[in-house]
Amino acid sequence: MSLQAIERTLSELNLLGPDAWPAWTHVLQKVYKANYGRSEDPIYLHMASRTRLGAVTLLAVQFHDFLPEDGRYMMFLMSMTDSTLLSTIQSNQVGQLAWQMPKTKEYFHLTGKFYICSAPRHVTRYAPPLLPHLVPAELANASTAQRQYSKDFWELKRVQEWKKLTPKMRASFSWPQTGQTPKSPASAYQCLVLDDLVTQDQIPNLGSHVAAAAGGASSPTTPLPAGSAAGNRDSMMSQDSARHDVSSPSSPISVTSFRSRWSTLSSSSAANGATDINGTKVSTAAANVRKDNPTKIQHDLTLDNFCLLVFKPLDIVHFESSPLPPRRTIYTADEDGQWAVCEANP
Repeated sequence: MSLQAIERTLSELNLLGPDAWPAWTHVLQKVYKANYGRSEDPIYLHMASRTRLGAVTLLAVQFHDFLPEDGRYMMFLMSMTDSTLLSTIQSNQVGQLAWQMPKTKEYFHLTGKFYICSAPRHVTRYAPPLLPHLVPAELANASTAQRQYSKDFWELKRVQEWKKLTPKMRASFSWPQTGQTPKSPASAYQCLVLDDLVTQDQIPNLGSHVAAAAGGASSPTTPLPAGSAAGNRDSMMSQDSARHDVSSPSSPISVTSFRSRWSTLSSSSAANGATDINGTKVSTAAANVRKDNPTKIQHDLTLDNFCLLVFKPLDIVHFESSPLPPRRTIYTADEDGQWAVCEANP
């Protein structure tokens, strides 16, 4: 047995890597780097799910990255205009992914749960989960503050990943509803490049929660940083089983409505300051920029469409075809999140 094989076996027996994440996270990320390296080509995985009526849905989702703060989560790109994918997830959170590695000829079959990390103004049925190990100690005994911190963490992550996209990729989130027929006219695809125009008031400040806790201001009505929802989105989860139609940002009605909202907001008195759509105070200058700059309006509409589709695997089958005989390894998690690993017949 080679040294690499021995090290891998020991890692699997321990089940946890040096950073305390399950061993499969290191195996998958290592294989990912070996197959894709620094390639910027889009990576699509096949996704299978079953609707509430029992119908099987097969879709393709674009892989984005692994969550750096928690190796157990994977991030995919998603648009609120993709009504098929949106309704599929909101109908059934559990799904399966198939990932064929092109160079090493390895195959991963992952079963787990999907979560939708959307803009705060959108209500989705399965919001990303609270990650307890990321919550500051100051909020350990404040459940409401923890939920608000979690929402701001995921909104911050969504904005950060938005800023990493290429201008061409950002522009694609301004296009009409995916899969809709007949195809929209060419005018709906005029936005082919979109620069990052995120302003500071759109970036959540996670430190404000700790400061509020230290000052004893833990009331749920405490204003959140810009980009966060002041209300409790979890309380509205049960109302989201129905399909939500989202107008395309290319639609004149959508742009007019958005421009009208910013016009109303920017008319607030300078003494009190302007307020964004979440009730968070922003500078009057910032509101005027949105009102007078069509590119900024288009940017914010498109940013609202942009989502992170977060996936947490609960069962992984890793098949290696290169060895003889081939090797099949199965990783499974129980209800308490404890992982087990076993070798199976190829």
